[in-house]
Amino acid sequence: MWDTVIAGAGPAGSVAAHVLARKGRQVLFVDAAPRHTIKVGEALPGAALRLLRSLGLPVPEGQGPHTPIGGNLSSWGSEDLVATDFFHDPDGRGWRLDRLLFDATLIEAATSSGATFKRARVLAAVRDSEVWRIKFDDSEIASASWLIDATGRSSCLARRFGTKWLRDTPLTALFGIGQPQKEFRLNRTLVEAVPQGWWYAGLLPSGSPIVGVHLLPQDAGRLAASPAAWKNAMMETCHISAAFPGVVFNVPLFALDASGGHLSQFSGDGWLACGDAAMSFDPISAQGIVSALHSGMMAGMAIHGILEGDPAVLNRYNSRLEEIRRIYWSRCRNIYQSETRWPNNRFWLQLRQSKQEFHRGDSD
Repeated sequence: MWDTVIAGAGPAGSVAAHVLARKGRQVLFVDAAPRHTIKVGEALPGAALRLLRSLGLPVPEGQGPHTPIGGNLSSWGSEDLVATDFFHDPDGRGWRLDRLLFDATLIEAATSSGATFKRARVLAAVRDSEVWRIKFDDSEIASASWLIDATGRSSCLARRFGTKWLRDTPLTALFGIGQPQKEFRLNRTLVEAVPQGWWYAGLLPSGSPIVGVHLLPQDAGRLAASPAAWKNAMMETCHISAAFPGVVFNVPLFALDASGGHLSQFSGDGWLACGDAAMSFDPISAQGIVSALHSGMMAGMAIHGILEGDPAVLNRYNSRLEEIRRIYWSRCRNIYQSETRWPNNRFWLQLRQSKQEFHRGDSD
């Protein structure tokens, strides 16, 4: 019988598996094969490097497949483009990741530490006499003392157990991947606010530009139906269109839920959630991947503590996630309230109003 089965092998699930395996626990972590050749969510802040090193996990290298980010360029609150240089950041520069390769590296590190990885998806999980019976989509069945939901924003296990997902203001991101050109030299993350929302852009390690707009869902639906309309909206930007003149984008676009949100409870009888399965972040906070790594570490430590006979560690885990959400909420509120150029525009009005005070979100 496994000490823990982890559903999901993104950054949170793999780090949880790594932590538990290094503590001598019997860990099985599972995930289906990636559905896409590119995974959005590729910016790793410098603060994450300190965490990776502390866990004995590999960090991006100068000659590796990932590329350094020199800083940010943002047009937010004014038409001016303001530079933030990572050279002065005590944690150092960030990195533009090949996300599929980064995730695969974390899986490999967890297996090297003693965890067992399986390409599968959890179909069902039933708890009986303090033991989980877990069925996978290949018809195999496993038993475990604890179960971790690291299935991302779907939180598919926690929701099956009756936990609700509480979503903040609905936000949709529409991303396009462009064809690389030698003229593209951007080594920073570019953010530009516009009346209908805000744009994000950068160069992937492959040299392909990644460009996305964050909108209310009703506005995103119109652009999603027409890549030409999305391209025209991108060309109407000031700074992003100038960074990628004449770019040819591949189709179709990637449509992603970019809303912040969280579970109504982060743990229950014999299970807990971590990463985006526990709490998701509006991308403007730049908090997603580092929080996933951190909560995966905390989840692994929490279950190890429980198996060592300290049940109070679960309350500490829940309290820490609540604290992270409060910090995120305050940061996100301040960012949106700092953009005042379109006070009556639907996007900015709704985002600012929703962030007036800390609340529990709307049930999905």
